[in-house]
Amino acid sequence: MHEVRPSKRGGRGLFATQRIRSDTLLMEAPLLLIPGDQREALRSTIVDDYVYEWEDDGTAALVLGVSSMCNHSDAPNAYLWLVPDTSTAELWSLSAIRRDDEITVSYRADGTDAPLWFDIVDD
Repeated sequence: MHEVRPSKRGGRGLFATQRIRSDTLLMEAPLLLIPGDQREALRSTIVDDYVYEWEDDGTAALVLGVSSMCNHSDAPNAYLWLVPDTSTAELWSLSAIRRDDEITVSYRADGTDAPLWFDIVDD
């Protein structure tokens, strides 16, 4: 259904290998939870670019598996849902995705237009 390939957006991305319908569960992935008291140690590493805020105490979640290869888009075609109380994530299609299209998500929290730490590249 999907594979990792070089992306025009930069680095690698996740691409559809077949047509995907809207509202399709693309994958489930385990989370590695990083306790809040260890989070500061990540801030000076590249790993910090790949974690999501999990708890108000500073706990962060690192999504394991290829869903972490999804690049950002301000008009994403997929959504990464960090499932409460399960330590898992689910990647869902938001719209139909054509074969060979890049599968993208928004790195911004729902409903925000917070600045990102990189320049957005659209393909």
